[in-house]
Amino acid sequence: MTNIIVFTQNLRLDSLKDLAASVQKSDSNIFITTNYLFENERKFLETLFNNCRFADFADFTSDEENAEVDELAYREESSDYNKYLDIIKKSKNCRVIEEVIEQYPVSKRYIASFDNDLGLCDKAWISNGFRKVKSARFYYTEFEKSSIRRFLSRFTGLKRIYHKLCGGASKIESLDPEKVFVTVWKGKKYIFLGKMYRIGYRLEADFEQSKTECEKLNKGIYYPASECQYLTTWHEHSNCRIPDDPRYDVRWIQDGYLPPNYSHADYNFKPQNVKYYAWDVMGERLFKNKGLPVSLIPFRKKLYMPQPDFPSKVKEVLVIASGSGDWTALKNRSDDDMLVEATVKLAEKYPNIHFTFRCHPTWIHPLNVGVNAINRVHDYFIYKDLPNLTLSSNTPNATANGGFQLSFSRSSLDEDLKNADFVFGEHSVSMIDAAFKNIPFSSANLTGRRNFYISMTELGFPHCTTVDEMGTVIENIGNKDFQANYLRAVANYNKMTDEED
Repeated sequence: MTNIIVFTQNLRLDSLKDLAASVQKSDSNIFITTNYLFENERKFLETLFNNCRFADFADFTSDEENAEVDELAYREESSDYNKYLDIIKKSKNCRVIEEVIEQYPVSKRYIASFDNDLGLCDKAWISNGFRKVKSARFYYTEFEKSSIRRFLSRFTGLKRIYHKLCGGASKIESLDPEKVFVTVWKGKKYIFLGKMYRIGYRLEADFEQSKTECEKLNKGIYYPASECQYLTTWHEHSNCRIPDDPRYDVRWIQDGYLPPNYSHADYNFKPQNVKYYAWDVMGERLFKNKGLPVSLIPFRKKLYMPQPDFPSKVKEVLVIASGSGDWTALKNRSDDDMLVEATVKLAEKYPNIHFTFRCHPTWIHPLNVGVNAINRVHDYFIYKDLPNLTLSSNTPNATANGGFQLSFSRSSLDEDLKNADFVFGEHSVSMIDAAFKNIPFSSANLTGRRNFYISMTELGFPHCTTVDEMGTVIENIGNKDFQANYLRAVANYNKMTDEED
């Protein structure tokens, strides 16, 4: 008999001991996860179960199928963002379930998760014969922690009442003066709401904190479009509570690299009076591909890429992770895990090169990759015990701000870049930031799926799809042809920077 056991990285693996004791020793066991299990995690499970095999969600769906999930979800729900996310998650799960059952039609089926946990739609699995098993987790919602929850969980209506009584309904807090900035540019006022960590370095205009403007906003006093434009960034737009009224001009600013080939509709969910600002024509591509209103920042600072300092031999490599969540079926929580494993393989192959892996700060958000996400990498690196392999310490721990912060100071990245002479990453703006500091980079996507860094690849920057290709880039850093191609890419980037709408 084959046992199928489904779970996410929120599961404490040792809590599967009871299940392991209940299955037959002769059974085969396949573990299917939304994340990719590291070697130490697989070894642990092999101490509990016999005849183990491992797979993740990404093994059961194609790039084309996942893009279709995104597109169909938006056709079904284009007004309620949370419902849209639920549709994406459920649809992707249903496709995975269909493939799993087709491959293992005769099986005992188990799921160890809580409701809608890190990419799992548990109801879809349960309706297809998967039985919930008792398990322990790294993160429980406040509602789940409550003893009342154990009684109310079976009654949806009572659960809603509980949330309302406990303040579950959204509350609008007063803005803090530290999140209100103002400037005047060519006779027009611009008010920025939020933190300027991710955008200030790309603006020519000098913004200053304003207690006066903050007080006006908290009193509900707003300027008409003829007098003022309200600004925020994509990651900070929750701070922008300007009414959705055509009398007010509101812009959400690009504050990271934007893949032009994303199929998700995140950017479609916005107030009617919001338009987008991009910092270059490359950043505009995603919005234009989706038919969204976009233009270049009027006071954008044109940042040109300097010629890199090519090392004669690579000595310090920084690997920068991206993020994942349920906003698109195209991304899997296993994608960055594969980059982690690739970094380990490179460290094993090149013992004279030091590798540092930088997890994305938002990993620890309990709805993104999970509160235990960075700890998993830490434990894996300790297990491998390689002297030339380090986990960046410049990322938050799971308790920082409750794990819910989405915008971080750039200073921690600067710390990681201090010693690096080469950078790998999938589709992070941090690679471009490295290039501004004269450090060469290459993108790396090991998923076998679409290249999200396509805008930069098309300019000529190196792109890797295997660990061997990453090794080849490292080995060829001193090669004249490699350097000539890279310099042409730099020139293309700078030419793009000068382009206007």
